Amino acid sequence: MTNFNPIFNDPPTKNWKYPYTIAPLIFTSNNEKLIGTVFITAGAGPHPTVLLLHGFPGNELNYDIAHTLRRFGFNVVLFHYRGAWGSGGNFTFANGLEDVSNAISFIRSDSAYKNFNIDKEKIILIGHSFGGFAALLNSAEHDEIKNVASLAGFNFGYFSQFTQRDKSIEEATMDGLTLGSQLLNNADPLLLYNEMIKNQHEWDLLNLDKKLKGKNILLVGAKYDSVSPLQIHHTPLVEKLRATGNEITDIVIKSEHSFSCCRIKLNEVIFDWIKNIKF
Repeated sequence: MTNFNPIFNDPPTKNWKYPYTIAPLIFTSNNEKLIGTVFITAGAGPHPTVLLLHGFPGNELNYDIAHTLRRFGFNVVLFHYRGAWGSGGNFTFANGLEDVSNAISFIRSDSAYKNFNIDKEKIILIGHSFGGFAALLNSAEHDEIKNVASLAGFNFGYFSQFTQRDKSIEEATMDGLTLGSQLLNNADPLLLYNEMIKNQHEWDLLNLDKKLKGKNILLVGAKYDSVSPLQIHHTPLVEKLRATGNEITDIVIKSEHSFSCCRIKLNEVIFDWIKNIKF
């Protein structure tokens, strides 16, 4: 790794044989072509790698986090779910969850090692909003993923209970789904809403406490988050995981949902967590 601050400083030395670089990413998920970007760190490798997951619909791609982590010595893989930002297929939440699982399989493949110098035994998941939800859910299903971070994560299953009790919450949710769906291929806001209701037990992160046991988890909330408010999406999960003995780092930043005013602080929180990971 490195002994300089990758948030504020360029690397003090350069490796021109194995330089910092960037590469296009193409892989398939359920026979659909998904696209993205790989930020490749310097050195012969193989390198520990972060799978960095964006939210719904994905306006904030967190490239600043990718650059910080690459300077620190990690590869970073970003991709777009089916139906999002040029990837093939149709967007649904279920498809997105499956895409993350398939992305994990891909970056642990011999092809990813050959093309991107990825160490398949050192994979970390970090996601924002829907991506945070997808990161936690997939970490629970992949024993090989021991380190996972959720940034303003959205607990779809738990939240769906509130939409069924309160008409105003249901209407606000449909408004948000309708707006986001306009940016995605064949995304149907009513279908997305019904997905939450149908899967409210399986998609409730509070039910993953046992499956997440033994993992190193970072949960970052935003104090002024009106999309994933702390009292629904953050605090109950922190309390449930801690009650069952899970190892958690819990940080709340004075920001809104996308951390737009606090990108440096967000990078500091992630860096402070990831630099202490021992593979």
